[in-house]
Amino acid sequence: MIYYKVVHRYKLIDHFECKDIGIYSSLANAEKAITLLRDKSGFKETANGFKIKKQIRLFKPKLLDRTFWIDGFVTYTY
Repeated sequence: MIYYKVVHRYKLIDHFECKDIGIYSSLANAEKAITLLRDKSGFKETANGFKIKKQIRLFKPKLLDRTFWIDGFVTYTY
C-alpha cells in the first residue's frame, strides 16, 4: 500500500533538525496535518520545512493517521 509520511526539517546553528509528524493513509490527510501544525509554536517560524514523502509499505503502520507535535515545539540553543 501507499502511505504518506510528513516530516518537518529546519536548520539550527550548525546542523539540521528533523521531526517526524506522522504517517497518513491519504495525501489529503497529510495536507490536513500540515495545515493544523503550520500556526503552532516552532513550526510557524519555519513553515517551509514541511515535506510529504510517498512510501510503499507491505504492512499497515500501527499509528496511521495520527499527528504528533500537535502543541508545537521550542528550541533552545546555547
